[in-house]
Amino acid sequence: MRYAQQTTVARDALIDGVGLHSGVTAHVRLRPARAGQGVIFQRAGAPAVAAAADAVSNSRFNTGLGEGAARVATVEHLMAAIALAGIDNILVEIDGPELPALDGSAAPWLELLASAGVRTLGAPREEIRILAPVTLDAGDGRIIRAEPFDGRILDVAIDFAETAIGAQRVVLDLDDPADVRRVARARTFCRREDIERLRASGLSLGGSFDNAVVVDGAAVLNPSGLRDPLEFALHKALDLIGDLRLAGAPVIGRVIAERPGHDINARFLAALGGDGVARGPAAESPVRVRA
Repeated sequence: MRYAQQTTVARDALIDGVGLHSGVTAHVRLRPARAGQGVIFQRAGAPAVAAAADAVSNSRFNTGLGEGAARVATVEHLMAAIALAGIDNILVEIDGPELPALDGSAAPWLELLASAGVRTLGAPREEIRILAPVTLDAGDGRIIRAEPFDGRILDVAIDFAETAIGAQRVVLDLDDPADVRRVARARTFCRREDIERLRASGLSLGGSFDNAVVVDGAAVLNPSGLRDPLEFALHKALDLIGDLRLAGAPVIGRVIAERPGHDINARFLAALGGDGVARGPAAESPVRVRA
């Protein structure tokens, strides 16, 4: 959703659940915020942390913001929902170290934001417009490139050795409600062989078939199967949407990503502050110049 004015939620909304990596239950309250405040995370008894590129403190297996007692882990699914819902300003209060995994997708967060409603704030909204190609090449086959386009197109490709995943590509129009619903439902995933290694390092302690897709070679182990034949690529797209929201405003352009992940996503945020990119007032609705 795109608005010409800044937005916030209309009322408080609450949710709780177990963190994917910490296994700790956290209670979250989403609250309205004033124009210009942006997305703010507030842990009980700790300083507030702005959801911004320079606040990223971890990009390994999840995106974390802040340090010490203020640190909040696994923000990417809520950030994706905030981006997809068109929310500019919101206060996220949390009493634990990590946002709840819920079902492993952004759909429950998007539903929570819908229940809270949207209120416009009467202040001009800012967008990040791609004026010339911007490319980050990690040198190992991982590439993110943004190109000029009057809309929000995301083109994501992945390639995994596991035949249950394989090579997948999705192209999404983030101004299309059907594409928004489709990408929001895509769940996080992992390989069965990685689970014990992750848990030995203190990660994936809250993971289960209820909040992640687990693959083993050619098999999807979840009894319920997949929500979409391209769910793996869709989830990588979802993570990228959430990570790019840390730029502080919607990115207007075509973003093409080969094998994206939290690390390269975070590095690409810095590229959005360079040449070929401009911040300016938003249009009420996109004007397409090419498909």
